[in-house]
Amino acid sequence: MKNNDENLEETSKKQNNKDLDLVDNVEGNEEIKENQGGEVETSINNDNEDALLEQRSDINEDHMDKSDISDQELGKQLRDFHRNLIEASLYVAGSPLTIEELSTKLEIPKKKVEELINEIAFDYLERTTSLVVNQVGDRYQMALKSEYIEKVSKFAKGGAIAEKYLRTLTIIALKQPILKSLVIKIRGSGAYEHIKYLLDNGLILGVKKGRSQELTTTDKYAEMFGLPKDKQQMKATMISQLGLDEE
Repeated sequence: MKNNDENLEETSKKQNNKDLDLVDNVEGNEEIKENQGGEVETSINNDNEDALLEQRSDINEDHMDKSDISDQELGKQLRDFHRNLIEASLYVAGSPLTIEELSTKLEIPKKKVEELINEIAFDYLERTTSLVVNQVGDRYQMALKSEYIEKVSKFAKGGAIAEKYLRTLTIIALKQPILKSLVIKIRGSGAYEHIKYLLDNGLILGVKKGRSQELTTTDKYAEMFGLPKDKQQMKATMISQLGLDEE
C-alpha cells in the first residue's frame, strides 16, 4: 500500500503531464495560426511580387522604347540644328559666304555644310517665299527675290524708294557700267532726276567719261537688297531671279 508521499508525487506528475499537454495544445494552435498567417502572407507577397515584376517589365519595355526613339531622333535633331545654323548665318551675313567659312565658324564638317546648304537652297525654291538662296561662284547668299524688291523697298535701310527710281536703278545694275546718256535714252528725260536721286542716296556712283558719266551700283545698294557686291555676280544673280536671258 502506497504511503502519502508516493501518492502526492504521483498526483504531482499527473498534474505536470496535464500542464505539458495544455502547453503543447496552446503552442500547437499558435503554430497553426502562425502557419496559416504565414501562408496568407506568403500568398499576398507572391501576388505582390508577380505584380511588381510585371510592372518592372512594363517599365523596362517603355524605357527601351523611349531609348530607341531618343537614339533615332538624336541624329535628326543634330542635323536640323546644323541646318538651322547655316540658314541663320546666310540670313545675318549680308554678303555671300563660302562653304569653308561656314564650316570653320560653325564647326560643321565641310561635306555636311555642302549637303545642307544645297538642301536649303532647293527647299527655298520649292516654297512660296520671297527669299532665295543664291549660289554665286563658290559663295552662297540669302537674298530677296527681285520681284518683291519694289514693293518692300520702303522698309529697307535708307527709307522708301519710289518705283520710278527702282526701275532706273535696276537698269543701271543690270547693264553696269553704263553711260548716263544711255540710261536717259532708255528711261527718258525723267532719268536725269532719277540719277540725281540715286547718286544723292549713295546707291550708285558716277565717274566722268567723256561728255557723260559712267554709272555703277554701290555696296550700299548690294547690302540693301541682299545682292553680291561683285558686279558680275550681282548681274548674274539678278538675271537668275528675274528669269531674264543673258545678253
